[in-house]
Amino acid sequence: MFERLFASRKKPFVPNRDKLETLTANLSGSRFSISLPPNSVPDINEEYYGPRIDIYNREAYDDLSRGKWYQEGRMPGQSILKRNWGFYGPPWVSREYGFLTISIRVYRVDDLPESMSCFNPSHLEQVILKDLYFHYGPPEIDMIPKAAPIKWHSKNINGINWLYCEAHPKCSELELRENPFSEAVYDTQLYAPIDDQYFIDVNFSALGYAPATYSIAAMENLMTNTYSTLNLKLSPAMQKRKEEIKRQFPEARFSQARDPEPWVYHKIRKGNSRVGEDSFVVVEKGTPPPNFNP
Repeated sequence: MFERLFASRKKPFVPNRDKLETLTANLSGSRFSISLPPNSVPDINEEYYGPRIDIYNREAYDDLSRGKWYQEGRMPGQSILKRNWGFYGPPWVSREYGFLTISIRVYRVDDLPESMSCFNPSHLEQVILKDLYFHYGPPEIDMIPKAAPIKWHSKNINGINWLYCEAHPKCSELELRENPFSEAVYDTQLYAPIDDQYFIDVNFSALGYAPATYSIAAMENLMTNTYSTLNLKLSPAMQKRKEEIKRQFPEARFSQARDPEPWVYHKIRKGNSRVGEDSFVVVEKGTPPPNFNP
């Protein structure tokens, strides 16, 4: 608690941030682990579904059969873990300044052509763009429009190449003046393949505070310290498959950089529940989901 006495927006206090816990998961033979601080938001329970996860059990994935037409093509996922951290000021400031959430999931790409593989970086890039479309693009009709991907690059973490990118809200100068914390509300994603049609997504969701520069610096420090502990060791069969794909596509690489996708969002109106409409109704379609190109 002595540390919290000197906490500030520039140097917020995160309870037990140095008392790391290593969580592991056997993903049908592939080994995954991460070391991270304990959950520090009392009102939000953490989730952990390890230490053994059957990635091939289709019943464990999201049921997307009842989704709306604009969600068709979304990739089903299942959770590995979810944890939340509060960023606090001194003891006399009762509420948290902001929150950071980590969510790690395995996704299955059902519509990936047989000639494509997530172990091929250029194929995985297409998968990632489709994932970004459904998480931040036109299908999110009730959310603030996002710009993604931002800061796109490959990042080697403990011997595995992860694809790193961010998604930020599209804010005008007026909106930033009225809500100066808006720049500090964003997501970070890291992706890595674990089978031809399966990948891991490590998501950090920052609900920051003003000044945004202080919030971003504090939260990125915790993010970096956490994702630097990511360890992924493929099973012998998947390592062999990865090497086969590398021999088949020796020149395949992630793009060194990418501009944000030029999504046009669906135009919507509020629905009328009295006539059985949803909360929001699409009146003009925007950008459709991307197709896979072998």
